[in-house]
Amino acid sequence: MERTETTVEFDVPPHHAARPALEAHFTALLDAHDPPVRIALLVGNVQRPAPGDLHRLGRLALLARRTGHRVVLRGAGPRLRLLLDLTGLADTLPEG
Repeated sequence: MERTETTVEFDVPPHHAARPALEAHFTALLDAHDPPVRIALLVGNVQRPAPGDLHRLGRLALLARRTGHRVVLRGAGPRLRLLLDLTGLADTLPEG
């Protein structure tokens, strides 16, 4: 019997408004689910993406991948999508 992939949403605030424990909350979310889980990072609030936003999104994707999960973005605006394309992170952080 094939197991269906579960999707869990995780809200990601803009870099300037990020909570200090954001990564700890994300790690707890990963630990709470047996892989594979698709983690939908809600990035609609990231209107003016900064380098810190790209770094944080890449780090969250890496943490998820290391634990057998996968990450997709939801609500990525045109600026964020352009930066992901320009930096080569579009394949790592697809829309979903």
